[in-house]
Amino acid sequence: MASSIIPLFHSIWQEQDIPTELFEARLRDSSLSASERAEALTQLARCQGLSSQFDAAHATLDSIPAEDRPTGSTVQARWLLEKGRVLRSSGKGQDPETKACFLAAYNEAKEDYFKVDAAHMLAIIDPTGGPANAAPGETWSSVGVKLAQASTNPNTQIWAASLLNNSAWDAIEAGKPQDALALFKEARELRKRAFEEDPTAKNKRTYRISRWSVARALRECGENKEAYDIQQMLLAEEETGPVKDEIAILKPLLGITD
Repeated sequence: MASSIIPLFHSIWQEQDIPTELFEARLRDSSLSASERAEALTQLARCQGLSSQFDAAHATLDSIPAEDRPTGSTVQARWLLEKGRVLRSSGKGQDPETKACFLAAYNEAKEDYFKVDAAHMLAIIDPTGGPANAAPGETWSSVGVKLAQASTNPNTQIWAASLLNNSAWDAIEAGKPQDALALFKEARELRKRAFEEDPTAKNKRTYRISRWSVARALRECGENKEAYDIQQMLLAEEETGPVKDEIAILKPLLGITD
């Protein structure tokens, strides 16, 4: 697929996890075109959904006129993705409407960034499923990873890390720690590269989480010393609950007493 442009408003999401005020400020800009305003509204709805304001999120999305989000447009891809996300977050992850939103986003999206995003969401609600024309054993996750890795857009490429991470946790739950470890390591390398190329606070945090996840899988594989060493390095950087919890589990396994 051809390289996609950097999605409008992507940089705003790099500022903070739920940039509600930033999108509200953007919407006060009288110079916005109808499509830009509609796109900004979809992102405000995403913020509202992340804040569990589900009724407000639906109202925001439903306020966007159909003519401002034509089929195949960036706005329509975002609208479908956010509608599906709000439905899932409000406890309707298995409702047919939720899957229909993500399928439509996957099928209609012209930019690979949004196509991979849709595959990512479909992998969450239907981890064993895949596209209608999928090869045997192919899932939404593997399809999304392939699309992300084939893209020339760095913003699309990093989606592979999220998809690999989700697949790794599925492998942990399925009792396949070695598979999970390989997936976590691959995701870690992608997160590391993203942080080195763009050392934002968000990229630093996701890289740190990826390192923690590798250590977590190492513990599942019985590689307790290596897991402990990674957690100790993370602890030296910053004391957090997940790191301290893992160290507390690993110490008795290694015979370490304080």
